[in-house]
Amino acid sequence: MLPASTIQQASPFTARDRLFLGLLVAAASAVGLRGIYHYGYIGQDFLVHLRLIIAFPTLPWTILYYQTTPPALYWLGSLVREHAPAHFLEALALGFLMLNAAGLWIFYGFLWNSMVSWQVRYSAAAFATFVPFRLIHSIVIAADAFSLPLFALAALFALRLFGRPGSFGSWVGLSLSLSAGVLCKYTFAGMLPAAAILLAAAVRWRLPSGERLRWSVVGILALAVPSEVFALEMVESSRAKGTLTDLVWLRKGEPAVMRWRDILLLKENDLGLLSAPEYFRDKVYEVRKYSYLGLLHVSSVTDVMNLFQPPPSAISTDWGQRAQRPFLRDRTARSQRLQVWSVRWCLAYSALAVLGTLSCGALSAASLLRRVPILPDATVVITVLAVGFFCPVFLTLTLVNDPYVAAYWYPRLVLPALLVFFSLGFVALDRLCQRVARRQGAPRRFLLAFAGYTLVACLLFIGFLS
Repeated sequence: MLPASTIQQASPFTARDRLFLGLLVAAASAVGLRGIYHYGYIGQDFLVHLRLIIAFPTLPWTILYYQTTPPALYWLGSLVREHAPAHFLEALALGFLMLNAAGLWIFYGFLWNSMVSWQVRYSAAAFATFVPFRLIHSIVIAADAFSLPLFALAALFALRLFGRPGSFGSWVGLSLSLSAGVLCKYTFAGMLPAAAILLAAAVRWRLPSGERLRWSVVGILALAVPSEVFALEMVESSRAKGTLTDLVWLRKGEPAVMRWRDILLLKENDLGLLSAPEYFRDKVYEVRKYSYLGLLHVSSVTDVMNLFQPPPSAISTDWGQRAQRPFLRDRTARSQRLQVWSVRWCLAYSALAVLGTLSCGALSAASLLRRVPILPDATVVITVLAVGFFCPVFLTLTLVNDPYVAAYWYPRLVLPALLVFFSLGFVALDRLCQRVARRQGAPRRFLLAFAGYTLVACLLFIGFLS
């Protein structure tokens, strides 16, 4: 059994931390509110979601499971529309914004438990708060807005169980949060095997031998509930010959559209992404024009679909008509300049994310095989769960028939996992700085410079998103 002294306890934020994080959330909420005012909730597949929300009470299940999104979005949207019919889309987007703010607070706790240096902690929190793909998809009417808060909630219960597997309440909480996840977004199914691996290691190392069988049974039953929910969804999708089980996949013998070398290797054309191209005008979705890594980078740190740009002045002034008729937006010259700076300035964070994910992934795997983990519990938990969330999309990119135009490379599909991967870059940097500090003294000037570098990145994000 693992000694209690080695089981990490969540440390509370200091008063200064709470003030700083509160200011971050307030500023991000202000940017989100401005996005709602500019109809930023009108995103990809908006007309499909709008039609299903309006018709939800009378829709047959076959139509619901024909789509790529489980029914929770349409149920919630219908509920909000019933109580706020005049501006139900704005009310739904506001609700999403509040849910994501709550998810951020949980996420901050993982960052604080994973890092030591306050400069890196604050930098990681600011970057995670303002990085464009997270801010944009905290209000867009789509199932992606559920992903961060539900991922953070499930990770919180998983962290508690990783430290104390004998907590019945935490098993119930994990089961319910994962069940809610698969009802909101199918990708949550990838967290089920990841959670099983995490908690099997916890039961093995952190319970006395006489307790392991009992709590293993409890764990199996807890994870069986979301697993059964997902299995029933797959049955319904199969009956409806829906997008998830039938329509999006290559037929047997058809060559892959997106190949593994397109996914794992950079391309010469990726240099063109440094000019911050737009999704529609510049056709960044052309088949094999750019690498998956390049597309993921540019769509993470710019407003590639212009969802937060001001709407054109020539459209109707009627609020209802503007909210229900999608329209294309153009960037201002200032926004374009800032986005060009952003895509170049943030290359450092994407490089850190790759290095941090690989190193933390390897160390997390090693931690699960040891009695005393190599990494803090919080780092191990979010790394394993993020990889689980990422895998259903990443491992099927070569199997879908339209990965480019349908934007299967878009960060919204793997939002919480990508946010974790970016954060692991900060974790790796913090670990490196701690090693240097033990030998040569704290690299204070470097840490302050890095915090300033991140401040510039966040100001760029705020500049073109607001």
